[in-house]
Amino acid sequence: MYQIIDHTADIGIKVEGSSLEELFVFSAEATFDLMVESKKKLIPSIEVPVRIEAPSVDVLLVRWLQELLFVFERRRLVLMRFFIDSVSEKALSGAAKGLPFDPTRHRQKMAIKAVTYHNLEVQRGEGGLWQARIIFDI
Repeated sequence: MYQIIDHTADIGIKVEGSSLEELFVFSAEATFDLMVESKKKLIPSIEVPVRIEAPSVDVLLVRWLQELLFVFERRRLVLMRFFIDSVSEKALSGAAKGLPFDPTRHRQKMAIKAVTYHNLEVQRGEGGLWQARIIFDI
């Protein structure tokens, strides 16, 4: 689950997940929901492995989203499904699946230039629910 945050000249999201894995998957889905509208019946066929490390969980989340954004920009792949094989507060191993961007099947909604560290927040709340606030440069 995610919510859009209004932010001067940028856009942000608040994301919640019952686990760290869910938080990372929901953050990726929210990012691509902001960027691209896809026809729902499309089946992703290209898989991109992702392995990253970071000194902390908040930096790990930024690096995860930066890597996915890089794949979109460089390979023009619209990522639609996200899988986490393992995640800790300092390392992530997983994959994303998508399709090449095709204007007949996809509509670009917003150009996200970067995932920022501005007002970044990742925390485990009461009841074990993970929450994150992420701001994007658009």
